[in-house]
Amino acid sequence: MKNLLIVVFAALQLSVSAQCFPDRHSTNWNDSWISCKLKENPNPAHPASHWILFDLNRNYRIDQFKIWNLNDPGRLDWGMLKIAIDYSIDSIVWNHAGEFQLQPAEGNNRYEGMPWTDIIIPKARYVLITDVDDRPKDCAGLSEILFSAEKVQNPVSTEPEIVSEGFTVTARPNPFSEILFIEFESSTKKDIHYQLVDVYGKIIESGTVQTQQGYNFVKWASRKWLPGAYYLMTSDGISQQRTLLFKI
Repeated sequence: MKNLLIVVFAALQLSVSAQCFPDRHSTNWNDSWISCKLKENPNPAHPASHWILFDLNRNYRIDQFKIWNLNDPGRLDWGMLKIAIDYSIDSIVWNHAGEFQLQPAEGNNRYEGMPWTDIIIPKARYVLITDVDDRPKDCAGLSEILFSAEKVQNPVSTEPEIVSEGFTVTARPNPFSEILFIEFESSTKKDIHYQLVDVYGKIIESGTVQTQQGYNFVKWASRKWLPGAYYLMTSDGISQQRTLLFKI
């Protein structure tokens, strides 16, 4: 299968009609992605930082990337000079693809970005770019990113689905709004560990339920949680379950 080129404009544009040459980039910082506040990173391995997360909507194998650094002539020092790239299938478990040195932009309308750079990402839906440059600066930014990628085909499995026999987990209601009940049912007495995380991997709730045989539950007030998708991860140390929840 031929590689696909995934164009990601940092300002989340789908197309740019003002560029006469597709490899050249605007000198206006409004055409770029800018971060001027350190935020909690989706990958807990990184501290609060400047970062940008791409959701490619399905899994890809990525072998190269090309970056246009921040090209505003008055803000070239906001460009990233060292980045970490991490990737994930579910935005919860992260893998590290490496750290890469970037070149500053030229600050003119003839700037055509950096050369293509090799990278090994065997399978990912989410790609996270984090600024790990230790230079003091008020903001950090990039102009455009291009990935060379190939869609990953999901093989059809002939193996039966593995279902945990130790416990079951039920969330109600789902979707939920102000209150969320998590019900645990176990055939034996055991400790069940749980984590509720958002799509960026941030832990919202966590703990352990010491189940007795039969019905057990926890109750969460969820009024202040942001709307969107959440994952409930549960484990008894032998088997694991993951449940997709939605806050409305």
